[in-house]
Amino acid sequence: MPFNINSLDKLLPPELREQKKDRLKEGLKQFLKENQNRTKYYTDFYATRSYPFFLQGDLIREIRFPVFNFDTLDYEKEYFDIILLSNTCDMDEANNRNIKKDVIIAKLIPFENFIESLEELKIEKAANIITQVQNQLYSNVLYLPPNDFGDGYIVYLDEVSWITTNELNRLREDMRKNRIASLDFFGYYLFVLKLSYHLCRLPEETHR
Repeated sequence: MPFNINSLDKLLPPELREQKKDRLKEGLKQFLKENQNRTKYYTDFYATRSYPFFLQGDLIREIRFPVFNFDTLDYEKEYFDIILLSNTCDMDEANNRNIKKDVIIAKLIPFENFIESLEELKIEKAANIITQVQNQLYSNVLYLPPNDFGDGYIVYLDEVSWITTNELNRLREDMRKNRIASLDFFGYYLFVLKLSYHLCRLPEETHR
């Protein structure tokens, strides 16, 4: 997932302290092309402060998600922990809109479950795939490192769904229970870069 870090200062909020900016830039430099095969560190990935509203990139417990059943050729409703992909302002029910906006979500897959699936399918070079996922080398896969909630997750950025803003904001009644974690600056910027790279990769062979 190579990207150009030279213009990062233009993307950082001006109120961010220089110490945090330096730590953020050092963290993101790990994912430059020349460093892609080195072991990555993920310190300062999750926020220690709790917010009274939902943020883009928040990890949320047990949200309905459609799952395709290949035997019945139909979708079934199941519940998964999810990550919020929508912009923070788009999820705020206080924003009055002429056209409604729903909340885009993606499933959180426990990393240990992903490892077990590779072993069950007897995938060749499974150890290399695991390392590549942890190094963020797949454009459609976001790796979320371990924290107090367990051994971490992966997110398929091309396997998404949606819920209504009202459905999400009902969970605000018990934020402590329903939110697993929020991303700190390093985690958030890496998340945004992965999401942007997956959806808006340029240049392409086709001129637009």
